[in-house]
Amino acid sequence: MKTCFSLILFLFATITLSAQVKPAEIDWSAFMKRQTLRWDSIGTSYYTGIILGNGLIGTNIYKEDEQTIRFDIGRTDVTDQRKHEGNGLSEPLISRPRLPIGRMTIKTVGKITGAKMSLDIYNAIAEGTIYTTKGSLKFNAFVPANTNVIYISAKGTQLENDINWQFIAEKSISPRMIGQNAGNPAVYPENPAYQLSKTGAFEVCRQPLLNNGGYATVWTKKKTAKEHTMILSVGYDASGKSDEVKEATQVVQAFTKATYPVVLAAHQKWWHQFYQQSFISIPDQRMESFYWIQLYKLASATRENRPMIDLVGPWFNGKTPWPGVWWNLNTQLTYSPIFTANHLELGKSLFNTLNSNLQNLINNVPEPWRKDAAAIGRISGYDLVAPLAEANKENGQFELGNLTWTMFYYYQYYAYSKDQEELKKHIYPLLKRSVNHLLYHLKKDDQGVWHLPSSFSPEYKYAEDANYALASLRWGLKTLINLNEKEGFQDEDLDKWNNILVNLVPYPVNETGLMIGKDVSLTSSHRHYSHLMMIYPYHLMTPVNAEDKALIEQSLNHWLSLKGALQGYTFTGAASINAMMGKGDQAYDLLNQLFDQFIQPNTLYQESGPVIETPLSAATSIQELLIQSWGNKIRIFPAVPGAWKDVSFDKLRTEGGFLVSAGRTNGKTKFIKVYSSKGDTCRIQTDLNVSLLSSDKRQGITFSVFQNDGKVNLNFSTIPGETIYLSEGYAEEHKFKASVVTPAIRANWSWGLKKKP
Repeated sequence: MKTCFSLILFLFATITLSAQVKPAEIDWSAFMKRQTLRWDSIGTSYYTGIILGNGLIGTNIYKEDEQTIRFDIGRTDVTDQRKHEGNGLSEPLISRPRLPIGRMTIKTVGKITGAKMSLDIYNAIAEGTIYTTKGSLKFNAFVPANTNVIYISAKGTQLENDINWQFIAEKSISPRMIGQNAGNPAVYPENPAYQLSKTGAFEVCRQPLLNNGGYATVWTKKKTAKEHTMILSVGYDASGKSDEVKEATQVVQAFTKATYPVVLAAHQKWWHQFYQQSFISIPDQRMESFYWIQLYKLASATRENRPMIDLVGPWFNGKTPWPGVWWNLNTQLTYSPIFTANHLELGKSLFNTLNSNLQNLINNVPEPWRKDAAAIGRISGYDLVAPLAEANKENGQFELGNLTWTMFYYYQYYAYSKDQEELKKHIYPLLKRSVNHLLYHLKKDDQGVWHLPSSFSPEYKYAEDANYALASLRWGLKTLINLNEKEGFQDEDLDKWNNILVNLVPYPVNETGLMIGKDVSLTSSHRHYSHLMMIYPYHLMTPVNAEDKALIEQSLNHWLSLKGALQGYTFTGAASINAMMGKGDQAYDLLNQLFDQFIQPNTLYQESGPVIETPLSAATSIQELLIQSWGNKIRIFPAVPGAWKDVSFDKLRTEGGFLVSAGRTNGKTKFIKVYSSKGDTCRIQTDLNVSLLSSDKRQGITFSVFQNDGKVNLNFSTIPGETIYLSEGYAEEHKFKASVVTPAIRANWSWGLKKKP
């Protein structure tokens, strides 16, 4: 039942209230304290350690053996710099892989018997006490937000009073060469051996590379009556044109001369400001803490002017089989939470990588197409060299759509920011190149229908008209056409795009739902949702259309019914699709299955080695329970689980450049607040029976409203810098403030490592 009516309201009575409304008053220190990770025993692995980072350099703290505490050292841009040789799928993992650096250790006198430790993510500081048979050792550590050092202080008791530091260097070799991995070269010249030296108070481990570049770890230790301190940094020279030892030494020197309280205060201020860009509070303490820890991990792993996030970030593991960048899911899922979380700046590390390596993206396609196309294969280093040619189809290498899927997230940056300059200078040209690469592969049949050749659907099989590639092409064409209509690009290819879109082959479908591609059914368990991309994240097929809704449900149920290969991101993808369908309880159940089965104590995740994307994509799924913006509409509380009676969020970003706040009490939405950064038309769907709109800039607002399936749909214009308040009637000032929700589910939960009963 659909009811339509229009209202024109001039709300003079509410303007005084609106102008007085203040930002959400949240006791951030108290709220974030409950997100602290806690250990009541010391971790013994990568996945139970304490992670710290500042977007470039990082450490992971855990026990190596009964008398060794290790601080793994990572710097995200430390990569080998060999010449690219050949077009093999894993070639970048030999020529440009991440390289291990080493670890700083503390050797204890006695055997380690226990620990009590914590990671305070609000202040990005780890601290605790480790107990041994000969005493105890109290430590704290942090990686300053604006300085590339790792700081560790330690104080021992009894026989542990004298802290025994030891640096252990790791061999500079691609982790892929450690095992018998496919694609390993028969001849692999090793990098020169590392060199240890000491200059005054500074100790150095320099690791040369074959190209005359290198990286160096520099550290200095200090002992006072109160504590022992270790200050460490890593320098890197990719080309042989700079001095990695000098870089690291100067950073350590500067830190030792700085006033510690000042450095610490600046560090804490950076992190406090970072978190306060947005806010969510939900009644499930496990899920709430998990969400905030993912934001901590994102800011620890990258920054606007730092390298993009690969599969491990600053927490490198020398045994990983994944020392590179993957473009058929991992990169995309890693960056998916930044938009709603109001942290667009973190996406710049990815977008800057695309733009600075544009020529390599162009060179990834066959030479005749380089005038207007670009692409990327499955795996690359930070230089994005990953040729994609139909002739190189071995090992599932020929995946069409990787770059276009990546461009979906670059386009999201525009949709959420409305940054016209970025759109015109970078996003539109590269999106067009990625679509052109797909267009070059099209062939027309006798009926005038366009088809794509056999290509690999990630994690499954080859198929003609693979849905993975078709969905990417269809989204790319629709987006380019849309931008021409709304932004006036007047592209000469517009008619061609419209013609192809009209005559593009439909998605292959059978009695089980969406297929992998033409003549290729989904008949075995498949962890990737590569055949469902038109549903999520592209939103080309949505429950708004009854026929599409039935096909979505059929396809989703069939996909999940095939057990055996389902992995972590299966559950996040399925949760997001359910959230889009408004099925909050089903989405919530899938996320809880993910937490129960796959997420490690420190919220990291593994598949044969560490892979960072799945927990981050789970943060996106959590956001989508609270707010969604697709189809030119903002949906408020579209999929809140039935058990969540009280929910609150503040300054979550949406398409159109809006920052939205809302509160829900006893299962009912109480208020919505919208800040308009660009002055776009705002379209909202909610269960709030809105009767009043007010503004802090105007005395009257014109809006239209209609009801559909129990939801209120509102449209209203905004002006830049304006805040709009939506309520059922006159509301007091405090009614428009986001608030902290009291945990009702797993109320005493904290992530970290707990002793087993």
